[in-house]
Amino acid sequence: MFTGHFIKKIILALLLVVLLTGCFSYYNRNIKLMHAYEQKKFTKAEDVLSNKKWEKRKRNILLYYLNKGTVLHMLGKYKESNEYFQLADYYIEDYQKNYALKALTFISNPSIEPYGGENYEKILLHYYSTLNYLKLGQPDDALIECKRMLLVMDNISTYYKNNNKYNRDAFTHLLLGLIYDAQKNYENAFIAYRNAYEVYRDDYKPLLGTDIPLQLKKDLLRTAYLNNSYSDLELYEKEFGFKYDRSAPVESSLVCFWNNGLCPVKEQNSITFLITDYGNGYVLFTNIELGINLPFYVGEDKDKIKKLIDMKVIRVSFPKFISRPPVYRNAYLKTTTDSVSFELAENIDEIAHRSLKDRMIKELGEALLRLALKKLAEIETSKNNKDAGTALSIINAVSEQADTRNWQFLPYSINYIRIPLKEGANNILLKAAGNGVTYTDTILVNVSKKQTFFESATSF
Repeated sequence: MFTGHFIKKIILALLLVVLLTGCFSYYNRNIKLMHAYEQKKFTKAEDVLSNKKWEKRKRNILLYYLNKGTVLHMLGKYKESNEYFQLADYYIEDYQKNYALKALTFISNPSIEPYGGENYEKILLHYYSTLNYLKLGQPDDALIECKRMLLVMDNISTYYKNNNKYNRDAFTHLLLGLIYDAQKNYENAFIAYRNAYEVYRDDYKPLLGTDIPLQLKKDLLRTAYLNNSYSDLELYEKEFGFKYDRSAPVESSLVCFWNNGLCPVKEQNSITFLITDYGNGYVLFTNIELGINLPFYVGEDKDKIKKLIDMKVIRVSFPKFISRPPVYRNAYLKTTTDSVSFELAENIDEIAHRSLKDRMIKELGEALLRLALKKLAEIETSKNNKDAGTALSIINAVSEQADTRNWQFLPYSINYIRIPLKEGANNILLKAAGNGVTYTDTILVNVSKKQTFFESATSF
C-alpha cells in the first residue's frame, strides 16, 4: 500500500521533471543555439551545437544533423555541410518507427520517440544540399539532389490520397528546371517548368495562396521555344496573355535565391474534448469548435464506461505552429541596366501550417487513444490500490506533453529571380525592405562566356 508520504514524494519528483523539461518547448530548450543563429553568430552556433549532448541523443539526432548542416552552410563550409545533410537523408531513408517506443508513448508522450521529420523538412534538406553543390561548382550533383526531392515528394504523395493536401511541391520542379536550364538541357527544363507551373496553378494558388511566379512563365515560354515546342509555346502565350520575344538573344544570367526570415516554431496546444456514451461499448470524444467526433471502444464493462463519462471532459496536448513573420517584405536585385523584384517560390510558413492540419485528425485520434488507455489503467489500478491509482493519475497528468520539435533554422519563405548579366564584371545590389528597416548585400559575378550563375542570400 502506497502511503501519503510516498505519494507526496512522487508529486514533488514529477513536478521537478515537468519544470526542468516538460513545460519547455524545443525552442526554449535550445535558446542559446537559436539566439546565436538568429543573430547570425554562426561560429558561436556551431560551438553550441558541438557541445550540446542533449541534441545528439538518439531521439533528437535528425535535428542535430539538420541544424549542423544549416550552420555549416551559413559559414560557407559547403562540403562539410553536405556531409551532415547526407547523414540526415540516410537517417530519414532508414527511419522505421520503433514500436517499443511507440507503445511507450501511450503511457507517456510522443516526444520520447526519435524525431523523424516533418514532410516539408524531408524535402527542403535537399534544397540546401543543392545550393551547396551549386556553390561547389558541381551542377550534376545538384541535379541529383533535386531528383531526390522529387522522390521524397512521391513517397509523401502515396501517403496522402486526398487531393486537398500538400502532396506536390512546386518549388522542387522549379529548382529542377532551373538546373536543367543552366545545363542547356532545354527539353527537360521545359518539362520541369511545365510541371512547376501546373502545381503552382492547381495546388499552391488555391491551397497556400502562392501566386505563379512571372519569371517561371517567362522561362517556360523561352525553353518551349528553344526546345522547338512551338505548339506548346503558342498555347502558353495565349494562357499567359503575353508573347515570347523570338528575337531575344540567349545571354548570361544570375538566378538568385533569397531566403527570408525564419520558419514557424512549435508550441504546445491543449484541445478539450467532451466525453459521451456512444453505445455498444463505445464512448465518443467531441470537439464542437473543430467539428471532430472520434469514437473509442471501451468494452462491455459498464463501470469503466461510466467512470470515463463521469469525467465529462478530457484535455489533449497537441502541437501548434507559431509563425515568425519576417521583418523584410520585399527585395530586388539591381545592376547598372536592370532592376528586378524577387518573387515568392516557396512559402514554408504556410506549408508548415498546412502539413500539421493535414495530419491533425490522425494524430488527435492517437492522442485520444493514448489518454483513454491511461484513464482505463488508472481505473483498473484504483480498484486494487487507491493510492497507486492516485499516483498513476498524477504521472499521466504531468506526462501529457506535445512534441514541439521541428527544424527551426529553415526560412519563412524562399524567393527567387533571374537577372541578365553582361560580359565582364557585374556588381549586383540586393536590397530588402520592410517595417521601416532595410538590408543590403552585394553580389559580384564575372562573366567570360554565356552561362547561368547561381547565388543565394539570407536575411533574418
